[in-house]
Amino acid sequence: MKEVLLVIDVQQAVMESAYEKETIINRISTLIRKARLNGVPVIYVQHEDSSGPMKRGEAGWQLDALLERPHETDQAIYKTKPNSFANTNLKSVLEELGADHLYICGAQTDYCVDSTCRGAFDAGYDVTLIKDAHTTMDNNHFTAEQIIAHTHTTLSNFWSPDASITLQTVAEVPWMKKEIKK
Repeated sequence: MKEVLLVIDVQQAVMESAYEKETIINRISTLIRKARLNGVPVIYVQHEDSSGPMKRGEAGWQLDALLERPHETDQAIYKTKPNSFANTNLKSVLEELGADHLYICGAQTDYCVDSTCRGAFDAGYDVTLIKDAHTTMDNNHFTAEQIIAHTHTTLSNFWSPDASITLQTVAEVPWMKKEIKK
């Protein structure tokens, strides 16, 4: 099994009002560091628009300052739709890596995280949503906590003979428990 860590949209404008921002970013940064140490490829995904704060190069488009910075061994995917597979080269990058299991974390739970989990599932990948390493913000109808809980309930009920979606905490991720490869 070849595992890959996808870090979705942990960008300045996205994280500005995110629920438990610092805690979530610290967990994601820990995941990134431990993934690298255990040979698990890391892919940073960034959303971009043609104008506004999410335009490539603008301050809001940049990765959040609290997030572990990308290394030269990491990959970057730039997207314009919530699903990280839509109109990007993510699938070909994953094929080059030989990936079959994606660990997903990041923001926003109800948009890009959810859409990417579903896109990966539909593409035949086994998915683990790291349930304490993604976030969103309150909206007019629900709190961030309610949105996150709903997403967990929904995605944990997906099934197929070809792929799965499971939920794990950071502590439950198998390579978080491994001894560091030398």
